[in-house]
Amino acid sequence: MNSIIKMLAMMLSACVLVIGLGVAATQWLKPAQAGLSPSDSAAASAASATAAQTGQSMTVTEASGMSQAEEVQMRQQALQHWLQQHLTEFKQQSGNLEAFLQAWTAQCQAANCDALLRAALASHIDQAFANKMLRLLNSLPAYEAAMQSVVMSTATDPRQRYAKIWQLREQMLGQEGAVLAFGQEKAFATYQFQFADLKARAANLSTEQRLAELKQLQQQTLGPYGDTVRQAEGNAGDYEKALQLLLIGVTDPAAQAQITAQLRQQYFSPAVAAQMAQRDQQVATQQAQVTDYQTDLAALKQEMAASQGRLPATAWQQQYEQRLSALRLKHFP
Repeated sequence: MNSIIKMLAMMLSACVLVIGLGVAATQWLKPAQAGLSPSDSAAASAASATAAQTGQSMTVTEASGMSQAEEVQMRQQALQHWLQQHLTEFKQQSGNLEAFLQAWTAQCQAANCDALLRAALASHIDQAFANKMLRLLNSLPAYEAAMQSVVMSTATDPRQRYAKIWQLREQMLGQEGAVLAFGQEKAFATYQFQFADLKARAANLSTEQRLAELKQLQQQTLGPYGDTVRQAEGNAGDYEKALQLLLIGVTDPAAQAQITAQLRQQYFSPAVAAQMAQRDQQVATQQAQVTDYQTDLAALKQEMAASQGRLPATAWQQQYEQRLSALRLKHFP
């Protein structure tokens, strides 16, 4: 890896905190070089990167009329500008450190990304926020080590497992740090848990009450992350949850089809709803083909088993294979 941040982003992508499916450890950023302030560390790393580039071809810089040092300086300035802008955006909509670091990794593409990030924090206009971020980054190695030692049984209730993970985060990162890094995930986890509770009592609610409580649940649990989560899930996410709720207690296939069609008209455009209905029809046709084939295949095997003792083995096998081939062509032409 060219930088600590790139390693972090890759490990964060592998860390899947699925609701109820367990937790994987996460690799985090390391503190700045020992004995150096964030700005000094950035300067030292930048100088090192510049020195490493001096032996490269000067073709591009000669064509642009800039020296290699000037080109490196412009690149560093552009990265700092990007960082300041996105740090401000992250401050306004925090809670997903992974997404921020992945975006920074893709943008940086250099050997000193960690130092550049810390330098940007040192000069950020909101030093209160910058200090929170620095404390978070400095706490991450210890948190990662603690996560690696966590062992939980899959037999444990998912809600209890997640509560244990969140308790560890608050312990290692502080309440503010945990929310800063994982607030969006926690909101979504709470939403999923409480949606399961709503499904458990949906049979005692009317259709209108189910949908009203779903809407209220989204507003209460997702909070400031609502737009982000809904953007990620799209209309399909809301549709699937509403469909699950409204089909509870409904056993009549015609009624199920009617509810499904009505919800599709509510959540999707007429063209998309028509495509979904067409796909349902294709699936139903394929399932009917398979069912008919399996019924005929069972009858064929029963018939051939009865004749197995009356025919020579070679003749019986040949007849069975011929009839089986014809049966397959009949159902799957």
